Amino acid sequence: MAFFESIIGAGAILSGFCGTFLAFRIQRESNYYRQPAVSFELEQGKDVFIGRTRFSPAFKLLVFGTVCSVVFGFLLPLLALAGSAWVAGKQRLVVAGLIGAVVLVGAYFLAELVHYQILNTQFLRGRRKKGDERWVVYSGLFISFVLSVFTYCAM
Repeated sequence: MAFFESIIGAGAILSGFCGTFLAFRIQRESNYYRQPAVSFELEQGKDVFIGRTRFSPAFKLLVFGTVCSVVFGFLLPLLALAGSAWVAGKQRLVVAGLIGAVVLVGAYFLAELVHYQILNTQFLRGRRKKGDERWVVYSGLFISFVLSVFTYCAM
């Protein structure tokens, strides 16, 4: 049980971290959908429709990472601590899922760096193409899956 006690702490921290970034991204994109405006002449407030919401492909990595961190880092260890025999025997599954979540969140940050041109092909090769972050998204999903399967099989 000591294993699940330590894993639930790590999983809760990762889940909270992911949830914070998820809330930030949703709030940010909702501001691009509409914004409050004030008419000082009429002394009224109203919503102004902007309609520029666009979730980048990296947002999928954050959603998948959040789900993995909640399921494998919090829910399953919580069930094991509550006495679930099925989960208690699945330590490899919990570790593999949590490693997958960490890789997904790491790939999210890398994809955002590429998307916002902080780390881009111009930095690497002197030019940039639209949609460069897609390779990071697909690579992150693939690496997360492969490392999770490898960890599960190796334990």
